[in-house]
Amino acid sequence: MRQTKPAILSRRAAALLVILGVFLGALVIASKRLEVLCLDRVYYRRVKQAKEKLNVYEPADGTQGGDKRLASASVETSDRPNSISQPGCAQFPDTSNNLLVMKTGASEAFSRIPIQVLTNLKCLSDFLIFSDMEQEIAGYKIHDSLDKVLDSAKMGNADFSIYYRQRQCAVDQDNCNKHVDIAQEGWDLDKYKNIHIAEKAFRMRPSYDWYLFVDADTYVVWPTMVHWLNKLDHTEEMYFGSLAMLADFPFAHGGSGYVVSSAAMHGFFEGKDNVANLWDEATIGECCGDVMFAKALKEATGIEVNDTWPTINGEKHFIIPYSEEEWCQPITTMHHVGSEELSDIYAFERERNFAFPMRIRDLYHQFVAPQLEPLRPDWDNTSSDVLYLNTSSAIYDDEQLSKAKTQHLSHLEEMAHESFESCRAACQADKDCLQYRFHQGICGFGMRITHGHPKPREDDALNRWMSGWDIDKIQAWVQKHDICDDKIDWPLVQTTPT
Repeated sequence: MRQTKPAILSRRAAALLVILGVFLGALVIASKRLEVLCLDRVYYRRVKQAKEKLNVYEPADGTQGGDKRLASASVETSDRPNSISQPGCAQFPDTSNNLLVMKTGASEAFSRIPIQVLTNLKCLSDFLIFSDMEQEIAGYKIHDSLDKVLDSAKMGNADFSIYYRQRQCAVDQDNCNKHVDIAQEGWDLDKYKNIHIAEKAFRMRPSYDWYLFVDADTYVVWPTMVHWLNKLDHTEEMYFGSLAMLADFPFAHGGSGYVVSSAAMHGFFEGKDNVANLWDEATIGECCGDVMFAKALKEATGIEVNDTWPTINGEKHFIIPYSEEEWCQPITTMHHVGSEELSDIYAFERERNFAFPMRIRDLYHQFVAPQLEPLRPDWDNTSSDVLYLNTSSAIYDDEQLSKAKTQHLSHLEEMAHESFESCRAACQADKDCLQYRFHQGICGFGMRITHGHPKPREDDALNRWMSGWDIDKIQAWVQKHDICDDKIDWPLVQTTPT
């Protein structure tokens, strides 16, 4: 018995050693696989970082190469310009001389950028998008426009609260912003972007003839825009858009979009470093980034804005006033365009095979005329060219009083403020009144055609928004004005060829 016991123990020990060996072997193999996986991830990150430092451009489809303008510029790895080779872009104009620079904010980017890249940006040869936080949306790089703002302008400045807070968001921005006044915070921060965006765009893409700066809710009518810009000289120092005024200072309204020539961009930024920082601290006391851009450009180069309204336009198709002044004019931009509206306008352009020019009257016939009805309750058609007030029993602001007709009133005009029906009767009797609006005892006449927008329903008849259109007079007006000259009155162009 004593002689056989060691043999039995030896067999058990051997079996245990085999099991342990198998376990350790499997553990080693697993650890090696994990090590490889980790190394692969580190390698991927390092390769990506190296390519970014070397400014390597990789097209979205994985092929090599890219636009020659990108090869000579400082290009981020994930910038992915499009091409007219995409489906549906065959009739799209050549935009290779023009760079679109779009501005947005992290709080709104995912609600605005996707529809832009699916429609209005789809056929562009190149574009850049800037925000207040670096992001990636559907594979497109969104650049941080504010990372170079001076610390002296950021520190202790409540305008930058959202800039830092949104980087700490552990989920999506919509959820993180549910309980804050994101609209006001976004507006307060937005004013620091414009000059920095322009400088960054020039550093990244220094070789374009024209730079078009727009907001993410702006639609660009590219066939008309390109045809117009081809008639202008980019070697001249030019900065133009829809003229706006702050006090007595003129500037191009940013939402409408503004265009800067290559000569102006080179004069502003070429051979200089950290140009935008010169105005960081001054921006704190200002209201708006488009104003600051105009001030900085004028101080640095002496260039002032040229007014090109209504071709560059701050309104959209449902709000534009259709009148004799605008009817036959070409249009290149529209502002405050929602995602559904943007898609509809793009579809209209495709139906037209991206033809030029797009005239303001074309928008009326496509979008407004089919929607006109004699009256719409809970609607504001913005009729306010002439107002009829009950000045004996109410207090009105200065603007309302300035538009009020108080002399030589007819009997119908004297009663126009009493009800919607009275307002309608007064408009129908006035040969120049095309539409009317009644709200809170104010009757407004419109001598231009506008569609307008809905208003909340009010149970009180006096407070309810009511709008009406004199369809017969409108149709007669349209028929009279609908023939436009073949020659186009292009802004800033001396001649008027088609």
